[in-house]
Amino acid sequence: MPIKHGFETKVITEDEFHTIDYKVMELAFSIQRDMGKLWNENIYRNELADRCRNAGFEKVDTELPINISYNDFQKDYYVDLVLNDSVIYELKAVRTLTGIHQQQALHYLFLLGMQHGKLVNMRPHSVEHRFVSTKLTIEKRFDFTIDERDWQELDEDSLWLKQLMFNLLTEWGAFLDTGLFYDAIYHFRGGEEHVVKETNVMNGSRLLGRQKVHLLNRGTALKISSMTKEVKYYEQHLFRFLQYTELRAIQWINFNHDRIEFKTVLR
Repeated sequence: MPIKHGFETKVITEDEFHTIDYKVMELAFSIQRDMGKLWNENIYRNELADRCRNAGFEKVDTELPINISYNDFQKDYYVDLVLNDSVIYELKAVRTLTGIHQQQALHYLFLLGMQHGKLVNMRPHSVEHRFVSTKLTIEKRFDFTIDERDWQELDEDSLWLKQLMFNLLTEWGAFLDTGLFYDAIYHFRGGEEHVVKETNVMNGSRLLGRQKVHLLNRGTALKISSMTKEVKYYEQHLFRFLQYTELRAIQWINFNHDRIEFKTVLR
């Protein structure tokens, strides 16, 4: 199986989730009152798990692994806390929660086929918390369309990239974190150092510096994004980017909800 996590998830209602969450947040606030706000997230995770067990939760798992595979590519994720096979909690000890934390938690929900989770940040003066929920099912993640009308097969590397992405989407589904797809590309190209390379940034004859870019080859870059708004605006910036390099094209793959867009941006 391309996605394995070793337990059978349970889908619960929103009311059931809020009943669980009310108890968990009482425990989280009590931990900060008792222990303060200066520990790392592992300490908070373990303490919260112990208090959940003592509070009578039916099943409490920490660092629950999710394994993603395709051919000989393997990647493991670890979910901080899973309660009753139905809810995830991600513990943080940072200045403030960000969109990246939200995306990470959603990524885990998608992989597990769950619908409810929460981010809990123990570092602020008062515990910061944010709901992370989705109605997207595993079946819906595989109900996507591919739009390749603006894609050009510039070279063998471009053909290779499109075929790999088609295969990965067929195995894993859509809506997942773009970093997972980059990691697969690194693997099949022999390592990140064979993909991420520096390129000259020029303004006319003046060298402004060098910047790291994902490259398929010397003349073709690649970009994987998850833009759902202002897609055309972002495409304009990719075009402008090309004007200051020696690259001829960017092969751009954008995850726009259930529509996967394959586009070739040319100089």
